[in-house]
Amino acid sequence: MRYVFGIDGGGTSSRLAIEDLEGRRLFYREGASSNPNSRDRLQIEATFAELFASAMAQAGLSPSHCVAGFAGVAGIDRVADCEPYVELLRRASGFSCPIGAGNDAEPALAGALDDIEGILLIAGTGSIALARARDGTQVRAGGWGHLLGDEGSAWRIAFDAICRSMRSSEGRDLKTSLLEDALGFFGLAEITDLIPFVYGGLDKALIAKFARVVGARRNEGDALALDLFDQASAAQAGLVESVYHRIGPAMGSRRAAFRGGLIESDTRLREATKSLLAASLPGLQIVPAASDAAHGACVLARDLIS
Repeated sequence: MRYVFGIDGGGTSSRLAIEDLEGRRLFYREGASSNPNSRDRLQIEATFAELFASAMAQAGLSPSHCVAGFAGVAGIDRVADCEPYVELLRRASGFSCPIGAGNDAEPALAGALDDIEGILLIAGTGSIALARARDGTQVRAGGWGHLLGDEGSAWRIAFDAICRSMRSSEGRDLKTSLLEDALGFFGLAEITDLIPFVYGGLDKALIAKFARVVGARRNEGDALALDLFDQASAAQAGLVESVYHRIGPAMGSRRAAFRGGLIESDTRLREATKSLLAASLPGLQIVPAASDAAHGACVLARDLIS
């Protein structure tokens, strides 16, 4: 049986999927992170070697029957990063078929749309928008991390809530109860405790979780929380608008999907972003996300064949 493989390599774990040429899943398993910025390449190669060995044994597959593969990995952001990663995959798998590699947003797009063309907005702890045309042309907006960007993300909502609630306590911003919420959420006694909490080393994931509290206050009518979420929906729409306009006529199918814990779990935010996009981009169709990024990597692998 001829087959393809797809890898969704996130910052905390990696997912290997193997599908036949019609898209039927033959194997799926998760392993450790494969981000080259956070793990040694020998460790990553060992992780993949174990995943591929499990696939061959459990699914009864032969390496010689693999016709293509694609890995979308967090931490691969430059063309120069791709070829060394492909060679790593060849050593780990023993495959000689065509293999592609790119950022993990690429298979997320292909999985969400079940197609290689379209737009994906990811808004979770961080944020990014990616647009890809059928000829391989692609553009992105955002994805610069919590210090340089992540507008419209859970991190940005939460961190801005902390900063602006401190200003509010001095009468320099909208009235809010978020300062007391933040102190309680992070186990701090008073406002000055936020100084060592922030400057002593940011825990991005922990701070991003505070966005849920901000969302609850928004639902209660807190003025600052409402404003923070209005800014988030505008930022998310702006990311999509950026890639839509820059990819231009290269993209034929003008469909977009949303992914990420924040936008998928917060109906009110999602609908606000959709309303903004309906007004600014009436030619764009927002569709429900179809499948996962591991399947999307297999979609991209099958495209390598054609």
